[in-house]
Parts: sequence; C-alpha cells; structure tokens
Amino acid sequence: MRDRILDAATAQFVRRGYDGVSMADIAAELNITKPALYYHFAGKADLLAEVFTSYLDELAAVVEASRDIPGSADRLRAIVHGLFDRPAERRAIIRLAMHDIGRLDEEYRTRFATAYHERFLDRLGDLFARGAAAGEFVDKDPDLLVRLLLGILYPLFTPPTAGAAEADSADVDDLLDVFLCGLVVRPAD
Repeated sequence: MRDRILDAATAQFVRRGYDGVSMADIAAELNITKPALYYHFAGKADLLAEVFTSYLDELAAVVEASRDIPGSADRLRAIVHGLFDRPAERRAIIRLAMHDIGRLDEEYRTRFATAYHERFLDRLGDLFARGAAAGEFVDKDPDLLVRLLLGILYPLFTPPTAGAAEADSADVDDLLDVFLCGLVVRPAD
C-alpha cells in the first residue's frame, strides 16, 4: 500500500504541484480513507519528502550503473540516457523538488540537499574532474559544468502534457553533442 500511495502522490504532485494536491485527493484516487493514508504517512510534507527521497535513490542508481563504463564522455552519455530512460512523470520529480522543496522543514531540506550533492551532483562533478585529469574533457570548474549540464537538461524534466512531444533518445544525443562538442564548427586542420 505504501508504494501505491507514493505512486499516486507522485503523479498528483507532478501534475498539480504540492499546493494543488490534498491528502483527501490522494486517498480518493486510491479509494482508501484518509486515516488509512495517515497510517502510512504523517502528512503531506512527509509524503513529499518520501517522493524526493525515492527519486534520489533512482538518480544514485543511474550514476552507479555507469561506474564501469570506460571513457568520461561515454559514461556521461550513459548517465544522461539513464535519466531519460525513466518515465517523464518520474523525471519531472526533479522540477517538483526545485519548486517545492521549500514546503519541507529546514532539517529535511538540509538533509535532502546534502544527500542530493553527495549522491548525484558531487558524482557528476567527480566525473568532470576525472575526465579533465585524463585529458578527455577541458579543465573547467566541475561544479560549473554540473550546473551547465543540468541547466541544459532542466527543460526536458517537464511533467507529461497532452499533445506534447516526449524527448527521445535522438534528442538526448543532440543535447549531449552540443554540451560536449559545442555549436561552433571548427575548421579542419
């Protein structure tokens, strides 16, 4: 039941935002009583925190799955494709987190931010630093490169909408080509 509640809450939070969803809405979708919902979660903020935590586990698993791929660029491609192999509704949790993390208490925000850095952002930064040390990437501030990459990806982390085209593997490859190679055509030597 806990997983069903998380799935229903995630879908509603992604579609309608934290403020647009009530515990009664989630209970009604699942055809359970509000007390049954509160048996599993102390409140809406607790439920949102669990949605964020479960997505953070997914992000960390994507990074970990790429660990043994040789070559920094290939590893980065595997990570980004791994993110986009998730359903659009799951990917949209990152936008939800950016928008609604302030709804959670200070202690949870601090814990989530620390875990997000340790389990995802710092690992991406390490990939850029190692790639630069190996001569595979330019030597730029890894934190800047992480922010740039996520800035390019962020628009594709939108909730699914009727009639909107879904980013596919070719779109992700194009995005990565621009990120890794730039837009400027360099003259042949």
